[in-house]
Amino acid sequence: MFNKDGIPFFTIMIPFLSILFVTFFATSYYLKLSKENFEVDLKEFREIYILKSNNKKELDLLVSKKIEQQEIREQKFKDFMVTLTGAILVFMALFSLLMISIITDVVKKYKRQVQNKEAKLQSLNKTLSTKVEQGIEEGKEKDKAMFQQSRLARLGTMLSMIAHQWRQPLTELSGTLMELETATRFKKVTNEHILNSIDKSDKLIEFMSNTIDDFRNFYKPDKKKENFDVVDACKKAINLVNASLDESKVVLELDVLHNRQINGYPTEFAQVILNLISNAKDILVEREIENPRIKVTIDFHGSLCIIKVSDNAGGLKEENYDLIFDPYFTTKHSSKGTGLGLYISKLIIERNMGGELSVKNDEDGAVFKIVVLG
Repeated sequence: MFNKDGIPFFTIMIPFLSILFVTFFATSYYLKLSKENFEVDLKEFREIYILKSNNKKELDLLVSKKIEQQEIREQKFKDFMVTLTGAILVFMALFSLLMISIITDVVKKYKRQVQNKEAKLQSLNKTLSTKVEQGIEEGKEKDKAMFQQSRLARLGTMLSMIAHQWRQPLTELSGTLMELETATRFKKVTNEHILNSIDKSDKLIEFMSNTIDDFRNFYKPDKKKENFDVVDACKKAINLVNASLDESKVVLELDVLHNRQINGYPTEFAQVILNLISNAKDILVEREIENPRIKVTIDFHGSLCIIKVSDNAGGLKEENYDLIFDPYFTTKHSSKGTGLGLYISKLIIERNMGGELSVKNDEDGAVFKIVVLG
């Protein structure tokens, strides 16, 4: 009844049928009233009548009647065609009015649909804009929460490393005091012995105080980019984790093939190195690797600085390749890791310093590679 645009089917078919109707009657009229056909009929009539009768007068009378009948018939058909044409014109006029009305309704319908769709689109745009703003705010809040968790995790790491750094000097300080106490009890203490013990204790306390300063400065965020020495930044990180490595009997090798300065955030860069070394140490201890070792390689290829941190812990599992840098992903027990260390490290290298942090396995274990512009 209706086509796909919503216009009634008869509005398309009726003009076509009307033209067909008029053509049919016009063709009938032509066939019935054609003078050529009439003359042929008349000729045949004469021949037939001559065969039957030789009365010429009667023949002329019949021909006159035939002509008269033909004229009457022609007039009737003319009147019929005039009436038919008039009726068709009136019908087409009424039909045109109907079509105008229908098309007007269809246009109004489409206008309403367009207006409704525009209103929905505007509403959707407003809603989408609000949702985007909410999403951005939620993302910022999540980032704040992650960085806060990362700070707390770094604080825990820092306290753990301070404990490792302080364990040996505290032991030595305790031994010095015990030695001084023993000498005092047995009345064998001398002024020189006391002064030597005080001097040794002062040096140990100074070392412990410097350790606090080193950690405090190490975790202080950089405010602006600057040129810094790559090896110095790596050594700063290694010095902080050395005591922990010694306790775990992990051997660390620093291999410097080339060294130059690069532009970036030295403290944040050193934090990334520290995090990679700490992760490698943890996995070596967790898997109880014999002869555990970590290697830090520093090299330059053209303007690119390449730092590799590798271990011999056996490497990453294949299913963890795509997840290793995701926030909150960790292979450690929940009490030992937050899953933010590598995520924050990747942000520092790629977003803050415009470099790249990636990982792959070699025959011994995992290899983390940092590439930054020198």
